[in-house]
Amino acid sequence: MARRRVIKPGEERRADLLDAALAVFAERGVDEATVSDITTRADVAKGTFYLYFPSKDHLVAALWERYVNGFLDLAGKALADPTAAGALTALLERLIDHAVAHADLHRIVYGSADARALALCREIDQRVVEVIAEAIRRGVDAGALRPCDPAAFANVVYHGAPGTLDEALAGGAPYGRDEVVATARRIIVDVLAPRP
Repeated sequence: MARRRVIKPGEERRADLLDAALAVFAERGVDEATVSDITTRADVAKGTFYLYFPSKDHLVAALWERYVNGFLDLAGKALADPTAAGALTALLERLIDHAVAHADLHRIVYGSADARALALCREIDQRVVEVIAEAIRRGVDAGALRPCDPAAFANVVYHGAPGTLDEALAGGAPYGRDEVVATARRIIVDVLAPRP
C-alpha cells in the first residue's frame, strides 16, 4: 500500500527537518548522521532536504540560527532600556538560561560539527555580539556606563559566560549556573557601572 503524501507549508516542513536533525545528531553526532537518517526521521523524501538546505553543514547552522533567534528575542526585551549595567546583567542571565535550556544543542554543535558548520555558526553568533555591543554603546553615550570598547566587551560577555557554562554543564567544572551568573554580573558591574 502506497504511503499517503502529507502536504505541509514550507516553514513547517523546514521545522520538521530541523527537529529531526536535532534528534538524529543527539543520537549519532553530526559526522555520523546522514541526510537519509534525517529525512527518514522527518518522514520526507531525501530530495526534500535539499529544497531547504544545501548541505548538512547548512542545516547545523540553521539549528544554531534558530537558537540565536530565540536569544535575540529575549535580548530585545532585556535591552529595552540599556542605559544601565543592570540591563546588561539581565541580558547575560537570560543568555545563560537560554544556553542551559539548549545545552544539548551546544554539545552537538561544539562537540561534533565540522569546521564549515562551526564557521557558519560563528557568523550567526556575530549578530548577538552586535546587539550587545550596540546596547553598551548606547549606555556609554548616555553616560550611564563607563567607556570601554563595546565590541570587545560584547565578545567577552557573549563567548565567555556561555563557554564557561558549557564546561560546567559537561560536568568538568566545580561550579554551576549560579556561580557563572554571579561572576559575570560582577565583571559587568566592575567594568561598566559608573563610579559613585
